[in-house]
Amino acid sequence: MKYTAKELSEITHSQICGDGDLLVKNIAFDSRTIYSTVNTAFIALRTAKNNGEKYIHDAIEKGIKIIISEHQTDHPEGITFILTKDTTVFLQELAAYHIRQFPELKTIGITGSNGKTIIKEWLYQTISDDFMTVKSPKSFNSQIGLPISLLAVNKNHQIGIFEAGISRPGEMDLLEAVFHPETGVFTHIGTAHLANFSGEEELIDEKLKLFRHSKTILYNGDNELVSRKIKTLYPEKKLISFGLKPENEVCISSNWQDRREEIRVRYLDEELSFPAQQRDQATLSNALCVICVLKELGFSSGQIIQKINSLKAVEMRLESVEGIHNNLIINDSYNLDMDSLRIAYQFIREYQKEHKILILTDFLESVKTTALYPEVAALTNEQHFDEVFLIGKEITEYQHLFSGSVDTFSTTEQLLDSGVFKRIHQALILLKGARKFETERIKTVLELRKNETTLEVNLNAILHNINFHKSLLKPETKMMAMVKANSYGLGSYEISEFLQHHHIDYLGVAFADEGVDLRKNGITTPILVMNPEQGSYDTIIDYNLEPEIYSLRV
Repeated sequence: MKYTAKELSEITHSQICGDGDLLVKNIAFDSRTIYSTVNTAFIALRTAKNNGEKYIHDAIEKGIKIIISEHQTDHPEGITFILTKDTTVFLQELAAYHIRQFPELKTIGITGSNGKTIIKEWLYQTISDDFMTVKSPKSFNSQIGLPISLLAVNKNHQIGIFEAGISRPGEMDLLEAVFHPETGVFTHIGTAHLANFSGEEELIDEKLKLFRHSKTILYNGDNELVSRKIKTLYPEKKLISFGLKPENEVCISSNWQDRREEIRVRYLDEELSFPAQQRDQATLSNALCVICVLKELGFSSGQIIQKINSLKAVEMRLESVEGIHNNLIINDSYNLDMDSLRIAYQFIREYQKEHKILILTDFLESVKTTALYPEVAALTNEQHFDEVFLIGKEITEYQHLFSGSVDTFSTTEQLLDSGVFKRIHQALILLKGARKFETERIKTVLELRKNETTLEVNLNAILHNINFHKSLLKPETKMMAMVKANSYGLGSYEISEFLQHHHIDYLGVAFADEGVDLRKNGITTPILVMNPEQGSYDTIIDYNLEPEIYSLRV
């Protein structure tokens, strides 16, 4: 973005008070995160909970010379004000004008209930080496987030990937007026954000408005209502469905639950295959979506397989944190609906902790029905948690439906004050809560405190390295990770558990007792002992380890 203050006022039909020749390249909306004041304007956004005009003084103190606001406040000399009736509308009008200046830009618009950000990040990973690509930062997809994302487009960009999210009726009309994606992507539709809609059908209708001017729509066809709606509303457009059900144009043709088999994908009349370490339904659906987009962009099947194999995990939700008392914390406090709850339960099954604890809050973003919490309880009971902590006014009324040891709390603060965590050791603790309850505070309390001098291990980097090497190997070639000598100082159990979770074929240790320690901590992956001593063979047999046979004597 590069406009003078006068041009900004003319584009948005606003009033300017001050120097119109000042150049604006960036617009800051949070005075706390202003990292540069050069050619930066501060916009005082007004939301339901706050008014940015309270922070104009802070922005000016940091050196900002241009303020975009609805009212002119007291200020020192030399400050230029751009006055508008509505700062959110200002951003939207500016973004709509800005994106029109790049008619050659290929645009991809992503909407849906779940998976938007992961698909966006995966698409960026797969195409950014081939095309100059711009994308929404983080989860910027709202009435404010999407316009800010669009303003990052410049003349060098060839492809733009942007999310569009809504939480109530009428919002998609506003976003579609700003952004007309050439290719539309409709991800999984679930119960997230249903609270402000009459039902799933209204939510689908609202989200589909984003594709009014799209040429191609790629959509998850596992939902029959979505499939029927898209075909009815947009019969003239190019439509391609993807999903796990065989009736989709793009689907998985192999038994995806059998880890001995590669994933085989049928794309229209073609078939391609690749190994997949993570095989939950959400991950595979997202991968199918990426394949569809890559095909639309003209990539060959060989290129697509290579790109899928090198995908890195997106650190978004289901964060694994080492906790006090040798606990493992799985933090998923981003949102709470039935779909994300199923994914979380599927995720924790990969871990081998015997003792499992659940912390679960009210479902605030779902339709309230008498059937909701019984369904939650039934699904939860199937996971066989040793202890369940329920937080909130609604879910605690159904505590009798949950099996095992159940404790209830009105607030997160009450749970933290109870002192129950002092007695919990060597457990997997799943935090699953709506954002209102701030369950991330529990993670902060339970997280293992570090010394001032710390060694941080980037597990995503390790996974990237594994996937890169796998891309160079034949699918049938197995891989062994050496975790001897405490994983070379990185923590043998922590690294081994992570590698096991991502389905490494073998772990390698130097001596039998290292393998025994891993087995005692729940590691079930095959373990090769590199230097077995003759006196250790009983132990090797007892703990199902595999000795390296390196001489006739052995």
